[in-house]
Amino acid sequence: MSDASREPYPVVSTRTLEPPAARGWRGMGTARRERAELPRLEPHQVAVYRVGEDWIESHGDLDLRSETAVRATSVAVVDRRRDVPVEAMITVPSADGTDCAVRVRFRCTAEDAVELMREGGPSDASAALVSYLQGCPALAGEYVPHGDAQLAEVTKRICANVTAFALAQPPRLPGMAVELVSVDVLTPDQLRDLRQQLAELEFTRQREAVEQAVAQERTKRKQEHEQELALLTQQHQEELQRREQEAELNLAEQRAAYEREQEVLDVGQEERFGSRFALWRAYRRKELTAEQLADRLGSAERDLRDAEERRNETERALQERVDRLLREDLRIETERADRRWEVKRQEKLRELEANREERQRRDQQRREDALRKERDDRQRADRRQEMKFELYKRLVHEGHTATMPIDMQRLLGELLGGTLDSVSGDVRTEVEAGEPTPGVPPADGTAEGSASGAASDGVRDFADGERSPEDEHDPYDVGPAGREEYGD
Repeated sequence: MSDASREPYPVVSTRTLEPPAARGWRGMGTARRERAELPRLEPHQVAVYRVGEDWIESHGDLDLRSETAVRATSVAVVDRRRDVPVEAMITVPSADGTDCAVRVRFRCTAEDAVELMREGGPSDASAALVSYLQGCPALAGEYVPHGDAQLAEVTKRICANVTAFALAQPPRLPGMAVELVSVDVLTPDQLRDLRQQLAELEFTRQREAVEQAVAQERTKRKQEHEQELALLTQQHQEELQRREQEAELNLAEQRAAYEREQEVLDVGQEERFGSRFALWRAYRRKELTAEQLADRLGSAERDLRDAEERRNETERALQERVDRLLREDLRIETERADRRWEVKRQEKLRELEANREERQRRDQQRREDALRKERDDRQRADRRQEMKFELYKRLVHEGHTATMPIDMQRLLGELLGGTLDSVSGDVRTEVEAGEPTPGVPPADGTAEGSASGAASDGVRDFADGERSPEDEHDPYDVGPAGREEYGD
């Protein structure tokens, strides 16, 4: 079957729309939808919005501020492709108690999406066509006999009856045009192969979905890791800038303090230069002669120049030492901050890498456990069926069915996983009398009986899709007859 036959048709998806949130000052702005609230459409799809009691069709060009988008309470996506193949299958009993299937193919076209939603048309055309075929009176009493000739005759009759029913009472689905294409009958083997193909397709789809989810999760975690690393790098850069600014502020404060000290020294120098006035006052009071004044002023000037030079040298040396110490402190603090950040970054990277490896290991372990469990379940089921079949062959081959009363109905039910509706209630009497029973495998253990039992057992497994009640017992339990036979 194609991928398209497994997709929903004609209604691809539906969703409910909540009222849009108020916008603007005090919710007085123009209401509008977000783009993520509306579905994305393929070229062959249309959207049908429900606004009150009306249904409005859109081809994906709906304005987010329009009345339809704002007032819509739900939206449905409808597939508008023409002549879409749709299959409908119903089961028909066969002569050996297994199910056969009548497969009918139709061509469907959603002509009016608004009428389809307004009239409550089917979201799944296949299910609606199955219900339509169940109303065919010609299929009510049909069964599939043995033999190729009879099978061909029944197939022709079923095809003719279904075709006549479709012509007399064609299927009517609101908003859709339906046309019959073909009718064929699937034998139990064909039905089993079809179900096996469907199971394999479903398993492949689930595996691809799991792989896609794992890949998306891995990509998401990688992006989160990169974002976190970028955030840590940005925080480190901001921390470095903050510390550089603090260092510059501290240096500016130290420079301001030094300048204030310089001002105090300048005031002291002015007080020191005031001694000249004292010498001048002494000269004016005739305490000093002109020569003594000149000598003392020259000596004071020389002393002042010497002191100024010594002070300048001391200040330069002090300033160089202070600048050197500040640069050394800034370098040491920066190196310490870099080492601390590098240690934290390495620890964070190791932690993130360990978490990622642990998550990958757990994901891989879960996948391996799931595959191992599925393989073990299949092997146990195969061994259980083989043991049951071998026990039945041995009982029939050694003639136990003719010498002791064996409830063949119950034995066949245990072997095939259920009761056989096609076997009559006189099976036990016929076996005790040594008469052949129709529909029961021969007692000589031939390959035909084995193949029939295996095929019936395989059909039951694929038809039910669940574990039979006897699967819950010990797979090596051969039953009371087997224990008596083997002396256990």
